[in-house]
Amino acid sequence: MNGQGQTGVRFQVFGELLVQRDGTPLEVGPPHRHTVLAALLVARGRTLGTSELVDLVWGEDPPSTAVNQLHRHIGNLRRLLEPDLPARAGGRWLFSGPSGYRLDTSAAAGNDLALLGDLSARVRAGGPDAPAARRELAELLRRPLLAGLDPAALARPHFAAVERARITAATEAMTAATAAGDAASLLAAVREVARNAPFDEPLHAAVICALTSLGRRAEALSVFDAVRRRLAGELGVGPSAVLRAAHQEALREPDTTAPAAPAAPAVPAPAPPPTTGPDNLPLPVAGYTERPDITDVLTSALDRLGDPAATVVITALAGMGGVGKTALAVHWAHRVAERFPDGRLYLNLRGFDPGSPPLDPAEALTMLLVALGEPTENTHEDLPLRAARFRAAVAGRRLLLVLDNARDADQVRWLLPGSPGCLALVTSRNRMSSLVVRDGALAVPVDRLSPAQARELLATRLGPDRLAAEPEAVEAVLAACGGLPLALSIAAARVALGPRLTLTDVAAELAPGGDRLAALGLDDPDTDLRAVFAWSYQALAPDAARLFRLLALHPGPEISLASAASAAGLSPDRVRALARDLCEANMLAEHARDRYALHDLLRAYAADLAAEADDDRPAALGRLLDHYAHAAAAANDAVSTRHEHVALEPALPGTVVPAFDDRAAGMAWYAAEYRTILTLLRSVAGEEQLRRIWSVAFACRLYTSQQGWARDEIEILHIALGAPARLGPRDEVVMGRLGLARVYAQSGHHARADAQLLTLLDELPTLPDKLQAAVQRSTGWVRGRQGRHREALRHAQQALALYRALGSDDHNENNIARELNAVGWYHTLLGEHEEAIRHCEQALPILRTNGNRRGEAATWDSIGHAHHHLGRHHRALECYAQALDGYRDAADEYNQTEVLDHLADSHLALGRHAEARAAWHRAADLLTALGHPDAEALRAKAAAVPDRAPSRHPDRPAAEHLRP
Repeated sequence: MNGQGQTGVRFQVFGELLVQRDGTPLEVGPPHRHTVLAALLVARGRTLGTSELVDLVWGEDPPSTAVNQLHRHIGNLRRLLEPDLPARAGGRWLFSGPSGYRLDTSAAAGNDLALLGDLSARVRAGGPDAPAARRELAELLRRPLLAGLDPAALARPHFAAVERARITAATEAMTAATAAGDAASLLAAVREVARNAPFDEPLHAAVICALTSLGRRAEALSVFDAVRRRLAGELGVGPSAVLRAAHQEALREPDTTAPAAPAAPAVPAPAPPPTTGPDNLPLPVAGYTERPDITDVLTSALDRLGDPAATVVITALAGMGGVGKTALAVHWAHRVAERFPDGRLYLNLRGFDPGSPPLDPAEALTMLLVALGEPTENTHEDLPLRAARFRAAVAGRRLLLVLDNARDADQVRWLLPGSPGCLALVTSRNRMSSLVVRDGALAVPVDRLSPAQARELLATRLGPDRLAAEPEAVEAVLAACGGLPLALSIAAARVALGPRLTLTDVAAELAPGGDRLAALGLDDPDTDLRAVFAWSYQALAPDAARLFRLLALHPGPEISLASAASAAGLSPDRVRALARDLCEANMLAEHARDRYALHDLLRAYAADLAAEADDDRPAALGRLLDHYAHAAAAANDAVSTRHEHVALEPALPGTVVPAFDDRAAGMAWYAAEYRTILTLLRSVAGEEQLRRIWSVAFACRLYTSQQGWARDEIEILHIALGAPARLGPRDEVVMGRLGLARVYAQSGHHARADAQLLTLLDELPTLPDKLQAAVQRSTGWVRGRQGRHREALRHAQQALALYRALGSDDHNENNIARELNAVGWYHTLLGEHEEAIRHCEQALPILRTNGNRRGEAATWDSIGHAHHHLGRHHRALECYAQALDGYRDAADEYNQTEVLDHLADSHLALGRHAEARAAWHRAADLLTALGHPDAEALRAKAAAVPDRAPSRHPDRPAAEHLRP
């Protein structure tokens, strides 16, 4: 972090993870929070999904509470970075979205990862500031990556990639410093890096060359011998060409640390091999955007060349259409051309070509043989003979073979050379799994461009001034193109070729709701996005193609196996197999086990296909809605958020409904699916789905209620009410309006709450007894929130009498018990504490018998409140402990905060200031993780404890009475 200013927020990842503000270290928190922050820093602005972060922090066996813990860690990190950030504000550092979390460090005063790249570039460039850059880089390299972080986490590829970048920077900087005659400035630091990379041959070769340049020949030869023995003993391989070359250089140079020996005749260093042989590589793409994360992997594969024990090196670049595989392969092939003096051959296998079938392997072999100068008289040989002749022609050669646009592994396998000095680079829209399994190919996935790379592509094509002139349009275009190089190139070309067309115009055409694929279409089928997608789609089997079309109905960022199976009306096992085919074709991505994602532009293409195909889309959408309604109801039962069951019609045949073994499973399902449900409710229209829309909305709003997300709950209830209002089911309208009244009252909108209630109170005599009881209960709740406690008690007593008259089935027993608690609560708010305890203690055995842990917790909270106001503070603390246990069992974090608030009051009454502060801080942390605005009020109460006892709020409703 040196040399980057002295103020602002600074991030250190070399050495211990450290965050500073204006030079003052900040306390990050427990080890898992360190890992979350480290993962976001290492992502360099890339969004990390929830499942990806859970895997990075907890590995293959995360706890059932991992997602909830992650949300808390994110909330605490956001508060750490911006302590003055208002509740629910977005901030400028840590961003959350439907696909995960992203840390933007571009405004940081210091960032080790950015500093590493900057210093490395300055060292390589030379110039007057290179000596200072070498000194700073040496200081940075002396510190290990994220010292103190869990070693198991550091071993995961996400973090290993940063260590790889550090090793590359050390290697390149050492080479540049040696060439500049200043190897001593970096040698000690680079040797420290090398000690932690015992098998990295280029790095050790750079150390050997540095020692040689300093006249320390004996030491250089000792390093070579140690590496050679390590490679032979642990890997069973000999030294690579780069290590052997460094060894030869050391043998030629005298050791100036020993007495001078008679000078030997100088032997010139071997020149690089000339790039002779055939070369038909296409020209590199102009304005290519560098992708070092991929090209570094390809370059590292070169170290396997020349090993007599190795087979031919095969690398398989795979990715969706338009992701830039060919441009990347050609660019890299030109970069390493001098490593292949015997030839560089390119062949388009036409695996996904709109105008012609895939190239036959026999024809492809003939073309390769001709390119190698072989006679053509044997063109009628059968395929095995031609393959054998090709392998004989390349035997002993150093040859680079680029096989572009392969259809499948069978097409490629005949074309592979058999010489260890050859490298075959294959690109395909398929993942080429068979080539990886049977032939030992190195799989190199080609994903979308990072946000920085996408911006660089646009800037290269249009110029930075053009981007600076329309910043909002740039962001919209980047978002719409989703990091797809072809889409970005088309958008840039349309602006560049249209003298009056602006980025704002193109952004408007790419806006959601428009025909984005038409806006990204050109006359050339090779660069028309819809045509490019069509080549992959047409290669799919019919069942896989149907699943691809139906996935367009799913609006979420991730698609679960169960929801995909429901849309398709097929078994999960069958859909898993079809999804595997789509993933193999790079038309779908599997982000975690049985969780998939479609690129937004592929989703748009699938939607176009679905609109044209006869897939019975209404039935598929009906099954999808039934899946979410019945799954939400099952999750509600597991979580025990309420014992008010939503009446659901039977699901359509083919709908998959998951089972939940426990509360943790139900909460995990909601955490993964909630945003998808909300998006689905907002997007679905059509009279035939109205009943299902209501079912989904009313089932999932119970989760938003438990989380304390009033704004979402209001939106969902309005959606729910919109459906039955057109259908006319009276029960649903009444329950929806009661839900709105309660959430409006909770949010302080008392007039709106009354507007929902007054009509229902006028109609009360015409309603069935069950609905009358519900109206009375909710009216009591609202009046309690309004401070009208005597009225609240009267309505609660009337509700209790109605529930008792309805009978004693399990469901109604819970209603009776909850209303006993409500009556008791309003008694305690009126100062009638003994009467409150009497009613609440009648509720406890009923709730315990029926397993209603949430209702039991709320009742213990009410009893604790009464004891507190009777001066029995120790007994109150015992009751609050029971309440907290119950809410924890019910995974109800929001209502835990209410109990903790009451608990703090009792601690304070006993003079336990530290315990009171701790309780308020725990409550505030929970609210922060939930994104609730009341967190800061609780922190203020905790901060006030040392000076004065905080004001109490005896009229604050207990937890059970804050939620429907």
